Amino acid sequence: VLFPTICLDTSFGGVIPSLLGFLEGRVATMSNNEPLDFSLFGDVIIKPSTGQREDPKQALMGKIVLLYFGAHWWEPCIKFTPKLHLFNQLQEGREDFEIVFCSMDRSRSDYDQYSEKMPWWCLPYALSTLPKLAAVYHAHGIPHLVVIDKDGKVITEEGVESLKNDPVGKSFPWRPIRIVDLLPEYYLMQEDEDEAMLSFSDLDDKYMLLYFASKADSRSQDFTPWLVKAYNILKNKRVDDFEMIFVSGDESQASFYKHWTEMNCGAIAFEDQEAREGLESRLGITSYPTLVMLGPKPEDDEENFGDRPVINTEVRAVIENGDYITDFPFYPKPWGDLCRTTDDINTHKCLIVFHEGGDDEEQVAVEEAVKEAAEEYRGDEFIKFYWANDVDSTLSSNIRDACNLGPPEESPKMVLLDMKSDGSYYISRETD
Repeated sequence: VLFPTICLDTSFGGVIPSLLGFLEGRVATMSNNEPLDFSLFGDVIIKPSTGQREDPKQALMGKIVLLYFGAHWWEPCIKFTPKLHLFNQLQEGREDFEIVFCSMDRSRSDYDQYSEKMPWWCLPYALSTLPKLAAVYHAHGIPHLVVIDKDGKVITEEGVESLKNDPVGKSFPWRPIRIVDLLPEYYLMQEDEDEAMLSFSDLDDKYMLLYFASKADSRSQDFTPWLVKAYNILKNKRVDDFEMIFVSGDESQASFYKHWTEMNCGAIAFEDQEAREGLESRLGITSYPTLVMLGPKPEDDEENFGDRPVINTEVRAVIENGDYITDFPFYPKPWGDLCRTTDDINTHKCLIVFHEGGDDEEQVAVEEAVKEAAEEYRGDEFIKFYWANDVDSTLSSNIRDACNLGPPEESPKMVLLDMKSDGSYYISRETD
């Protein structure tokens, strides 16, 4: 469901230069994964309980930063704030983090009453940059606690839930659990008419394709035969460096076995519910079927924290498009057809060129321009480039309607869309 909240027009010229130029100056405003922007904290942060004042950069640089968005007028915040005093105890043994209260209070008196006993840093009341700070870190509801690493990258925006689940801060700062730590010791493999238990460690040097699906899901039923065909072809070509593991979402062991026996790959046992659910949570699986490609486990624990790298969370589209023979291990392409994609566009920023009203030659030209621009893009943040030429595509039509583009015309339309930022989008006036 699309709920766009920002629409800014801009103009530019040229095909590929305009596609790339369109991103400049806009990606940063829609990103929360860049080094911490201290300008959003104003000139000074304060500790009302002591009167201490400090330059934000001096106080926070090189530390884990917890941004607490809250307000005195909202009862859930009143109940949550005492839980933050846990960090007073943690701070006795460590000096590498700071809390910053970002007040959403409606009056100065509420702000003063709420912050006067807080032992941590606070932004001044009614700071002009607060709305942008709240937008960058998705403070759409309060209380909202964001944990930012020393390099400015977001560790989690679910700090409230993390603190609820870990009230003594044992796992603070709540970095994601390693995938290798979620895998059970053994996996199942079909051998003739029997099954064997094999060690997951035997797969450490192999690429691992995780298949999340359920027999009760109609899309899984339709997709599984295509996947089995692709798996058999890949397995014949890549005997020594590849395996697929079925991660069942079935509700019963009978359903699990019925589904698994349609394949000839490995599987996490149905009894290993903690592992199956842990992998779904860690990899953000929200629907079936989903295919995730993982790289081999690093030999050096310093590399990627010793965890398997996630290569691609949307391999299903690769299988459906028949690109699995030559593209292994399926590193994501930076471009695609929006009308055919199975990508979850809620997970990344998208630059989309709509040209449903163009003729065949014009549509091919749009595709080639989008591909070339995507290959030339060198930004730090992942953005996927799409074209949308099919007037009958439901997804394309829904996005077009949500962005108020009107019906297809002879001229193309270009949009930069960020669903993670509440459906923010920018529209270009350029049509060449």
